[in-house]
Amino acid sequence: MPVLCRAATRLITILAFAVLSGCAWLPLSGAPESSRIQGLMQLTAEGARLEACAGPIYEMRTDAALRALFGQVAPPGQTTVFVDLNATLLADDSIQPETVIRMGSTGRGCSDLYRQSSQWLALGEQPVWQVLIEPLGMQVQMGPDTGTQSAFIAEQLPDSVRSFRTREGESVELWIYPQPCFAPRSGDYHERTARLLYAGKSLIGCAYRGMLGDHQPPR
Repeated sequence: MPVLCRAATRLITILAFAVLSGCAWLPLSGAPESSRIQGLMQLTAEGARLEACAGPIYEMRTDAALRALFGQVAPPGQTTVFVDLNATLLADDSIQPETVIRMGSTGRGCSDLYRQSSQWLALGEQPVWQVLIEPLGMQVQMGPDTGTQSAFIAEQLPDSVRSFRTREGESVELWIYPQPCFAPRSGDYHERTARLLYAGKSLIGCAYRGMLGDHQPPR
């Protein structure tokens, strides 16, 4: 399966992060469930904090793997990046990250409205493209073209692979794989790798979950 990474060490870093989060960050029995939160993460020698898009500011617990991912994504000398993650609010009002969905120093950040209306989003940089999987259809955007929504068929395949394909009209397929992904130009991190089959071409990019999740069936 194709994976979009700038360096193999990045993949190793984030795989290590996923393993550590699965073992060390499991909430205790009776603890509140994790929630998804987006905002600006600041990391300095004194510690980390997250200024949420919704307004609150939280002290943020980190480990070596999360700090390493931050170092991979943030340009030299930059101490703040946008982050989208699942985290648990602890008794002391700090947050304990569990899964990083995306992290980056470019893009729309808190002004990304697409995440609110989508189940999945996929995007590529070479060439520029974006696919939105929404309850009303699949929308393919190539460059400045906003595209149109098309009815689609969604499938959940083994090994957490997902596929979406148009029901009629021009044949378009989007495949989403569970491998982490670093965009080749920006270096931004996303939790999944994507492959778009469009107009006879196979285009590689990154993908992440929208806020609607999979509970909204396509129509």
